[in-house]
Amino acid sequence: MSLYVFLRRLLKPLVCCLWPTKIVNKENFLNFESGIVICNHYSISDTLIPAARLYKKEIHVLAKAEAFENPIANKFLRKCGAIPIHRGEADIEAVKEVLRVLKANKIFTMYPEGTRNREGTQDMREFKQGCARFAIQTKKPVLPMIYYKKHKVFHKNYLYIGEPFSLEEFYGDKSQDAFERATQLVYDKMLETRQLCNEYVESLKKKKDKKSELE
Repeated sequence: MSLYVFLRRLLKPLVCCLWPTKIVNKENFLNFESGIVICNHYSISDTLIPAARLYKKEIHVLAKAEAFENPIANKFLRKCGAIPIHRGEADIEAVKEVLRVLKANKIFTMYPEGTRNREGTQDMREFKQGCARFAIQTKKPVLPMIYYKKHKVFHKNYLYIGEPFSLEEFYGDKSQDAFERATQLVYDKMLETRQLCNEYVESLKKKKDKKSELE
């Protein structure tokens, strides 16, 4: 049994208890064999929840290089599949590792906003170009998923998984214009997923209110 699998089984009950989250369209993730998973980002729980509920063997995600400075932390993070990245600079080694993951037909997860949404709103920041560049270079699909709101301990939340899409129209085009247009398409797909997520949660609220009126 790998270290990741052991920790996943150990921490899953705790994660589910602290951040109860209903995963909508889970089959979209289960059927996603290889590519890039993107998600909005509020806090560290954004990674812990999918690790506990979705990723069974490993979770490949970028993490700030400072977290790897401790030898024990370095070994632990790498065993789990994390990739160190030096923020604010062109980290060629991190890029190579991401490409190796994708070319090995695995799943790479990233937060295209590039940082946490500390305000806790549903609005998303401008996306970085990383997702589009990786998807175009490796010709891999992208799977959008989005949290309904910022997590609060013991408060129910929703993780809505959208439909996968490709950037096939940009394959072979390495121009800056192509990367910008592809990034906008990724952003638009996330906005669509946000709308579907909100509609889903609102429909549940209406059903609950209607049921309360009948009682």
